[in-house]
Formats: sequence, C-alpha cells, structure tokens
Amino acid sequence: MNIVYYCSDSFSEICGVAVQSLVENNTDSDEITIYIVEDKISETNKNRLRGIVDKYNRNLVFIRMPSQEELYPDVKMNLGHTYARMALGEILPDNVDRVLSLDSDTLVLDSIKAMYNTKFSEDEFVAGVLDCVGDAIQTKVLHAPKTMKYCNAGMFLIDLKKWRELKVGEQLLDVVTHQADGKKLMYFLEQDLMNWVFDGHIKVLHPRYNLLTSIAKFEYKEIIRMKHPTTYYSAKSVAEAKKKPAIIHATTCFYIKRRMWVENSDHPMAEKYIEYRNKTPWKNEPRIKDARPANKKIYGGVWHCMPRSCAVWSASFMINCVRPVYAWATTKASISTIATQS
Repeated sequence: MNIVYYCSDSFSEICGVAVQSLVENNTDSDEITIYIVEDKISETNKNRLRGIVDKYNRNLVFIRMPSQEELYPDVKMNLGHTYARMALGEILPDNVDRVLSLDSDTLVLDSIKAMYNTKFSEDEFVAGVLDCVGDAIQTKVLHAPKTMKYCNAGMFLIDLKKWRELKVGEQLLDVVTHQADGKKLMYFLEQDLMNWVFDGHIKVLHPRYNLLTSIAKFEYKEIIRMKHPTTYYSAKSVAEAKKKPAIIHATTCFYIKRRMWVENSDHPMAEKYIEYRNKTPWKNEPRIKDARPANKKIYGGVWHCMPRSCAVWSASFMINCVRPVYAWATTKASISTIATQS
C-alpha cells in the first residue's frame, strides 16, 4: 500500500499519531510505504516519525513540498495550499500507480487492505466517501448537478496511473485559472475543485472509511435536518460506520469546542487519539493547548447554551440560508483570496 500525508512541523505530532494508528492496525498488509509531503518538518520530528514506522518495518519517504513557483512557474494567482493535492502526479514517484491520500487529522482504526484494493471501472480513477453537503450549497453555490457524488477530500483512493494519463493535475489547474467565474468556486476550497473535476469518475465507498466529526457527534436524523443533503447514505450505513469506523477524520464541527488533539478535548474520538499518542515519541510531551482566540471560544460556547434541538435548528438555518449567501459573496470577491484560506 502507498499512503500519502501532508504535514507541516506544527502538525507533526498529529501526523505521527495518524501514522501510528495506520501501521498498528494494518499488520496484514505485506508492504506499506508512507509518503509525507512535508513543509519544513524539523529533523527532530522527522526522526520521531521514522521511529514509529521502523517499529513495524514499514517504509517512510519524506518529500519536500515544492513551492507553487516550482510546479507552476507561469501561474501568478496564489493557489494557497491547494496545489499540493493537485500535483500528486508530479510530486509522487513515477512508479507509484495507486495511492491513498489521507489528511493528517485522521486515525485508522481497522485494516484498510480490502478498501485499498478496490477495483475501479473504466471511467473511475478515484474513490471516496460522500460528504453531507446540503442542496443549498451544491445547487446555489457550486451550481453542481444534483447527481454529483460530492466526497470529502480528507480521504481519496487514487488510481495514479489513470490520473497521469488523463492529466488530472492539469485539469484541476485549468479549472482554477480559467474557469473562476465566481459562480462555481470555491467554498470548501480544493474539495470543491477536486469534486468538480472528479465528477463522473468517483467510486463511492462505505462511510466507515471516512467518518467525519459531525457524523460521529450527531444522530442521523439531526444530520439530515441540519444539512438537507442532496445525496447521502442510508441511516443503516451510517450506523454501521459509527459502530465500526475504519478511518475517522477529525474535521471541525460547530458543536465541538476543542479538536481531537487539544488538551481537554470534547471530541468524541479524543480518547482514541490519546490511546495512540501514548504509543508515540510524543507521549511525554505537553499536550497541545487550546489556542483559539477569545471570539472563537465564545462562539463555541454559545452553541452549548441552548437546548440541543435549538442548536440543530440554528445550525440548519446557518448552513442552508446564511452560508450560501456568504459563499456567493466570497467567491464573487476573489478566488485567490479564498484559495489562501486553505
């Protein structure tokens, strides 16, 4: 298996815990090579990451994240960090034909060998898990067809051979540079971009392979009430994912005050994070502190000052009424400004 993470030095502990969970729960795989596209990770933290991988006799390769100027010398628009995912075909070695792209804020809790060997049809080159995107965002902001299978970008299984043959990286760049008309792009940043280009080429996986924070935190009926999704999984599939997740993804959620890795976290998977952290070289390091500014802390606390049913109703209003207006205004303002937020 080939796995790729993206990581800066400040995120190295979080990535290290992710790697620990991956190698510990995938001893059934004959070979695992982990690629970390790194942004100035210190040698100390690189050695810590090497120590985790070496214990399980796996391979670890650090790849310096090339600058935008190196990859796209003729592009003057600031692409933020989106170009790292866009340029997988150029960044990873030519002999890598298949790769699982994972965000560093994930934990792998089960074997993913069978999922990694998923068969693609002739038209498919990527597999992912549906994100619960509401009709308001998908149709009013992205102007996407209701048939679009919109997936969360924190986990993508990619047939990199087809990716290169179809020049997907160039297609992604073209959408950014030549089709940024203020109608379709980009509220969820590179996630929107990738889903636009991947449309018609995505195989949808079971939700257990990318269990998002909001799905873990809320009941199914609450999620549907809040998001009003165009396309999503059945209650049965989501229940199966919550009962036995293979990959959890600590995405932000308005009802969670502190992320999974932050000291005194209220995240539903915080204990799992600590469990794996205690097996890494960071186990005796001070816990990551809550560095949110005061206004963010107040905002996070407000949601818990009202009954949960009221919070769900309020979130529904924000997601389906306020967010599309904000997204429209932001995309109209400047796509380069949006890209720098990633």
